[in-house]
Amino acid sequence: MKSQATDRQQLIAIAEATLDAFHRGQASLEAVGDVHPDAITNALSAALDWARLDAQVSDSLSKEEQIAAPQAAEPYIPSNQILSLLQSAYDEYIESQGITEAPFDPSDPGWATIAQEKLIAASRGKHPFVKHTTPASFRYDLPDDAVVALFADWGTGELTAQRVMQQIALRRPTHAIHLGDVYFAGTPKEAKERFLDVMDQHGPPKNSCRNFSLPGNHDMYSGGYGYFDLILPHFGQEASYFNLRGKNWQLIGLDSGYQEYGLQDPQFEWLTAQLMGWTGKSILLSHHQLFSPYDKRVLNGTLLEKTRSLLVHVHAWFWGHEHRCIVMGDHLGIKARCIGHGAIPSSVPYGSPLFPEVPILRVDERSAPPPDGGAYHGFALLQFAGDTVQLTYIDEYGNEFYTERFEK
Repeated sequence: MKSQATDRQQLIAIAEATLDAFHRGQASLEAVGDVHPDAITNALSAALDWARLDAQVSDSLSKEEQIAAPQAAEPYIPSNQILSLLQSAYDEYIESQGITEAPFDPSDPGWATIAQEKLIAASRGKHPFVKHTTPASFRYDLPDDAVVALFADWGTGELTAQRVMQQIALRRPTHAIHLGDVYFAGTPKEAKERFLDVMDQHGPPKNSCRNFSLPGNHDMYSGGYGYFDLILPHFGQEASYFNLRGKNWQLIGLDSGYQEYGLQDPQFEWLTAQLMGWTGKSILLSHHQLFSPYDKRVLNGTLLEKTRSLLVHVHAWFWGHEHRCIVMGDHLGIKARCIGHGAIPSSVPYGSPLFPEVPILRVDERSAPPPDGGAYHGFALLQFAGDTVQLTYIDEYGNEFYTERFEK
């Protein structure tokens, strides 16, 4: 299996060759709408600078940090919009051409057309954000005996994702909620083929399970058009944030992807209205983390800063983004759970936490069997029964990794 470094260098080489072909006129760029060809080449050039710096930082990690960082089993998925769009273009191109291995000719007009189309997505802006009109907007009923499957970072379409969805279906949930990320850039094609088609084929029956989805950063790399125009209508979901409310519990889904690691306005006022005066227990859901034992990226976010004043009203919070399964000890007054292990391979063990002040109760560092290797993938199942919730963390083969109970 190729390493992250190999994947990174391959993507950098493709980006460099594509930019060179554009500069040399071997592959033509045309203005599309208000997007000038220079904007495309400038964006690609800036992304290459980011990738080279990212490679330098990765190569200079301390030995302990290298152990804690994802290694050989995990593909390179950059947290960069342009490179993620280029990955989407590459996948689409090699599929259309029947190419199984790089290299390929970046001056090919077919590649240039696909690359330009995807890179333009970075310039056309985001899909309009759907806003609430009243505090009761986007509120749905949560039955007292609901069975809710939570899964995250799942939109790859690969066999691991299929196995996770098959296990979800076997548990007969009344609700299935994805906490975000369709790879590589959440394009409409990826949203359909790697997410919706796989759920339709392997997931719970639509007549017995209501589906919801939150956007992650990868969903927004193409402007969120795959998410807002395909996924939401397919699920009959009104907006990118919602509240499933019952008599004793409410599950509040937040959009932390539209404004990465933040809350696009006016979500905060809506969230405040959901929490104030509510006599039951609140469980929040998002793609991004409030905090992490392992991930430095969370330090750049504003989600904790934005919601800190409301945490006294929050019982638990589930998120993804980090491709791990971590049951954390109570921190900042909440029960935090990371379930970003839906489909993306990652190496285990993870090594020593970089932020030991965030307590860990359990972390799934089991090695999955061949041929996949790396960590297990899975989801969390929440079984509501009046004033209690039974939680089970289940892997792609149906093994129960950990169980716990929340009480009102």
